[in-house]
Amino acid sequence: MPSVEQQIEQSRAKKKALIKKALLGCAVVLFVGMASVVLISSMPSVSPDVNSSIDETEAVHQPSEIPSSTSLSPEERKALQMALSDSKQRVSELVQRVTHSKEFSEKVNVIEDELNKAFNAYSSSNFSEVETALEVVNGSVSALSAEYENAYTAPYESALAAFGKDDISGAFNLNKASLTANPDFEKAKILQQRIDVYSDVQDAYEQARVGRVENNIQKQRDAYAEIVALDPFREDAKQALDAIERQIRENRFNALLASANKAIEARDFTAATQRINEAKNLNSSSSELDIISKKLASLIAGSEQQKIESQVTLFADADEWKTVQMLASKGLTSFSASPTLLQAKQDADGILNASKRLEAYQQRPERLSDNNVRNLAQQDMEQARNYANKSAKLLAQITALEGIVDNINQPRPVTITSDNDTYIKVLGVGVVGEIKRKTIQLKPGTYRVEGSREGYRSTIKEIVVSPSDNNPSVHIVCTEKV
Repeated sequence: MPSVEQQIEQSRAKKKALIKKALLGCAVVLFVGMASVVLISSMPSVSPDVNSSIDETEAVHQPSEIPSSTSLSPEERKALQMALSDSKQRVSELVQRVTHSKEFSEKVNVIEDELNKAFNAYSSSNFSEVETALEVVNGSVSALSAEYENAYTAPYESALAAFGKDDISGAFNLNKASLTANPDFEKAKILQQRIDVYSDVQDAYEQARVGRVENNIQKQRDAYAEIVALDPFREDAKQALDAIERQIRENRFNALLASANKAIEARDFTAATQRINEAKNLNSSSSELDIISKKLASLIAGSEQQKIESQVTLFADADEWKTVQMLASKGLTSFSASPTLLQAKQDADGILNASKRLEAYQQRPERLSDNNVRNLAQQDMEQARNYANKSAKLLAQITALEGIVDNINQPRPVTITSDNDTYIKVLGVGVVGEIKRKTIQLKPGTYRVEGSREGYRSTIKEIVVSPSDNNPSVHIVCTEKV
């Protein structure tokens, strides 16, 4: 949009053109006047009244004086320019609004003429007329805006009322008048959409009615859902749809609870859990659901405990005590008060510990030749016998170790050789005498064999009799003279 100064310059150019035309007209008038004087002077004299009338006529044709302007301060001039610009903006906006209406476009053209007069007055520095013209322009803009708004809102309101009374023909015509005046009127556009789907909406209402008669809640739900989709402003359909969906959810919830109870009675805890979880998605705050959930949890816990106890018993009967120990330990984390699991854990610990101790003797049987070690082994076997009736494997281990101990205590043949001059004895056991070769019986253990001879230094050798050795031997003679 041109600035105020540009508009003023344009107005001044127009004014100069008008002045030129006026001066040309005045020249013509003066020429005609002078010719008339010449003619009158040659004519007879007229009465004073006629002269007076001519004077008055000439006075009428004389150009009027340009009104004097009132000087303004720069600030006042700036304010007046802003007022002109604001009015220009308001008129331009009004032009855009009424562009679809021929009637209002013509009316706004009149306002534009008034606005141009204000700009012309400003270019002539006739500021008082500018203010007066602007008042007229602004008042006209407000009045025409209100008139235009009423031109499309009034028929819309009437159309809406007619629509509410199911007068679709009247609503269509009235709403059309509103949209003709203002095609961008959003409310009228929405109403037109509702009018367009009115027939389909009524069909859906009929389907809902049939659904009620048939007691078909799903059919009602589908019908009201279609209504809301077609015409979201149907509050009655929205409320009906909400109520039906609540009823459907409630029916589904009750059906799930009933199914969960049946599954619990059949001890199908997997199915019962699934039904309860689905019911929680519909109504997690139900007290009845809470009761069933707790009942199921208790049954599942009991069933799980029974399952673990059965597994533990099964593996105990199979003499698999490492598995028993693992299952019992795991089960006790959830069922710490279970007597079965507690006893199984105690038995498994005792059997496995006893087996470990006995195995240590079996892996190194030579240690049993030592009396202290052999005594400890006897004590461990006595303790292991406390669990022997529960573990055939442990009993077999005890029996095997007893055999090793008995075998350890059996004398072993030991061969002693000499020169038949050396006197030989086994310290702590007995005399062998002077021999070249002799086999004696010694229990597994460590022995010291001494040889002596008159005139010779005595000699001592150590021999270890092991259960695993076969007929060990020792040669001993005295060879160092004294």
